[in-house]
Amino acid sequence: MFILLFIACVAILALMGLKLVRTVQELRAARAGYITFGGDDRYQARNAHLNVHDAVMIARVRVEMTEDAFEAVIRRIEENYLRWYESLSASIPPEIQGNGFDTPLEIWNEYGTYELTDTPILAKIVVCRKEQVILLVGNHVYLGGYLLSQFVQLVFCQSISKNIFPRNRYLPVATELSILALFSRLALRRRRLKSPLYDDQAQIQRFYLKQDLGPIMEQATNLQVHHLYLVIAMHVFMVMQRMNKTRLRVTLPVSFSANDSFNTVGAIFLDVDAEPDVEVLARKIRRLVRRNQWQVSASNHVQRIFPTRKLSERARNMVDLTLTVVLQKTLPNNLLTNEMKDYEFTMGNIHYPVYVMAFIFEDHVHSSFMINTPEYDVDAFMAQERAARMDLTLAGAASGVPL
Repeated sequence: MFILLFIACVAILALMGLKLVRTVQELRAARAGYITFGGDDRYQARNAHLNVHDAVMIARVRVEMTEDAFEAVIRRIEENYLRWYESLSASIPPEIQGNGFDTPLEIWNEYGTYELTDTPILAKIVVCRKEQVILLVGNHVYLGGYLLSQFVQLVFCQSISKNIFPRNRYLPVATELSILALFSRLALRRRRLKSPLYDDQAQIQRFYLKQDLGPIMEQATNLQVHHLYLVIAMHVFMVMQRMNKTRLRVTLPVSFSANDSFNTVGAIFLDVDAEPDVEVLARKIRRLVRRNQWQVSASNHVQRIFPTRKLSERARNMVDLTLTVVLQKTLPNNLLTNEMKDYEFTMGNIHYPVYVMAFIFEDHVHSSFMINTPEYDVDAFMAQERAARMDLTLAGAASGVPL
């Protein structure tokens, strides 16, 4: 017993030391006017020249409004977004920027094909006047959850809110204990057969699903659960059915507000057993999330103080589904309350079987599925859930992104 206590104390002191080193890095960077990289972000930023589009993500937004209203959107982007972009670019150390980034804004009169080039991207907006389409292109190394939210708000909202995500508070000893508990939980997870991934990233299949939020809200009220739990349960239920699994390993990323680091995401790791219907599953999801929410802060601190490339690769191999649910409805003074028609999203590289990004925006849930396993029953997914294939693809610098 004494030996175990001694080991735990040494581990806590070591983690506190790493946190202190990280804090010093953040203070030095802040004095120099920069934001620091932690964990995976530091690794990717340092090696961005190896594959400039390794972490590129893209969203395609279709709206319907008058020409004058759309011109007002363009003016707002030109005014607010470019100023924000310059501030973000200035916060990246010169040795990381290298030869600079691609142009941040392009305005087209009508459709064309947006092509990735060999120039790295920080953030970019492409506006198409005739079809009223807006492309949001970002590098996930730099645009963590917090900054990505600001990027989106500049287009969709009158002003930026910095209070829509919680802050990740550091509590000495308690935080270190939660990190050790997270390591123990992940290490002791039951072994299971991993779902096979496609041999080639070009085989990844992408789908878009749009659902009316009204019935979901009504169903959540009847169940006496927050509609967020029901949205999570619906997606878990769909994936579980289409992969023919009775137990699904799920990661739920959660973003934090942070001005001192690009890495602003933690996660909850859940093992979810099958239930006969979505209603029962929603109540189970609520219990599991409440019971495991401590993992969010712990996993975020792990990412910020460790070079977690190997750890993250192991974690990805343990996961069947990564599901990010974004409550865009919470953004202030939303200017696209009724005009939003489609909100599609994709990323180029997916290292786990299924990745889903679900945007809850006003009166609809806009879900983008990236399927990276032959185990997923795509035909049933399209026939029963009415999912539509996306033509929004990212296949590297030599390929175009169809609009």
